[in-house]
Amino acid sequence: MSDGETYVLGYSDAEHRRLRAQARLLQPWTEHFLTAGGLRENMVVLDLGSGAGDVTMAAADVVGPGGRVIGIDRDAGSVARATRRAAEAGYAGRVEFRVGTLEDVETDIVFDAVIGRYILLYLRTPASALRRVAGLLRTGGVTIFHEIDLTEPQPTWPACDVWDDSYRLLATVYRAAGAVPDFGRRFHRTFLDAGLPAPEIESVTPVGGPASTVVDWLAMSLMSLQPALTAAGLPLPRGLSFDDSLADRLRAALAERNSQIIGPAQYGAWARKR
Repeated sequence: MSDGETYVLGYSDAEHRRLRAQARLLQPWTEHFLTAGGLRENMVVLDLGSGAGDVTMAAADVVGPGGRVIGIDRDAGSVARATRRAAEAGYAGRVEFRVGTLEDVETDIVFDAVIGRYILLYLRTPASALRRVAGLLRTGGVTIFHEIDLTEPQPTWPACDVWDDSYRLLATVYRAAGAVPDFGRRFHRTFLDAGLPAPEIESVTPVGGPASTVVDWLAMSLMSLQPALTAAGLPLPRGLSFDDSLADRLRAALAERNSQIIGPAQYGAWARKR
């Protein structure tokens, strides 16, 4: 999306697989945020940082055949994959993916909604980006964003040190890369700084035990972050390694303690342009 983007997870094939797995976990919440935020049939929608295309296609389901959804992403490989996936899933003609940044969006298109998931936390000046977003909207158009908070101070109970130490690596490496791991907590001020009305904000937190899909999400996230973790001198806890055993070892550590996990809080925020 530009604006000094700090996407620390990279664009590898493994990262694209992680994004698809993540989408399955997040989709119910994203869909709720989209509809609660005012996405409706026949809207023209812009999806920022469209990645593997899951949010774009979710929006297309809401706006229906009379609507149009354009996803933009700076990575050409992501755009190519998303285009193939959308065609295979029957979205051809309903969605479009473009390589580009926020600055590349055609100014002659007036959007009814601008949406995004896990994008603002990677931007150096998110309020400036939102101000630019508002300029693409018609009066009464909506901005809807889904962001995360990775800073839960006690992510398990009873405490499981292997999990807790692994989970806390996420916030540490995000900060080292210049990203904001608790952006979900910052929606209100960011929207106001962008000249938008105070947003409506909702939050939900995934919880579970060793069988939770959050375990797979954490393992895949750490795998994608391996280059950044290594560069920052941040090793995995003792007994863990960057390989296919990571999820199983995390699960075993949780099961040994019969621990419940508290996953990353999910925040949705939306506001209408006046």
